[in-house]
Amino acid sequence: FKNKVVLITGGEGGIGKSICSKFLQLDAKVIVTTTKKELANRKFSKKIYMYLDYNNKNSIQNFFNNLRKIKKIDVLINNAGINQLSYINEIDLKYLEEIYGVNLKGPIIMTKEISKIMIKNRNGKIVNISSIFGIVGKRGRSLYSATKFGLIGLTKSSALDLAKYNILVNSVSPGVINVGLTKKILNPKELKKIKDEIPLNRLGEPSAVSYLVCFLCSNLNTYITGQNFVIDGGYTSQ
Repeated sequence: FKNKVVLITGGEGGIGKSICSKFLQLDAKVIVTTTKKELANRKFSKKIYMYLDYNNKNSIQNFFNNLRKIKKIDVLINNAGINQLSYINEIDLKYLEEIYGVNLKGPIIMTKEISKIMIKNRNGKIVNISSIFGIVGKRGRSLYSATKFGLIGLTKSSALDLAKYNILVNSVSPGVINVGLTKKILNPKELKKIKDEIPLNRLGEPSAVSYLVCFLCSNLNTYITGQNFVIDGGYTSQ
């Protein structure tokens, strides 16, 4: 990835941080979006932070105004995502716009704008980070699943729209990954139960996801587009 520019949304989370680190190891220049204002515009070697809040119109506008200074983006990783557990009959609708804004509206806007840059260069790779709950349902995850199902739909349709420009679009759907968010949502008893339900009997590591993402965005991938890759230890194969 030498001389390649990679844009990763939500690069401070468990999976996002792993993806970011792997691209940096492979010599890419990485732009990371963050909602932490103290990190905005800070630069560390080949990594730069840019502030972006998908639920703030001014933030979105400012982000793209600043991004116009960058003439080349080779890779886009739509990774930012949030979750709110609630049964469908108990959903607090104040979370509806927030989850939709980050998990689906954000990637739609980002793909629209970044693809314009890639079209000029007649080359690009886009990977959307969905979830196994964009393939199967689970109690209490109606809002999350709705957006992650939508993200896979966005992947397939935008891959068709952008194929003629040599822009490859795929999605990756991780299962239960060993990151802080997983441990925040699931208590130890629930974690043990879900491990027992995974054929490999363990949680996935963030590095497993980042290796797959890097392959899909590399020059080794010249013909895979419009696909969703599940990486879940066999959970959804049962």
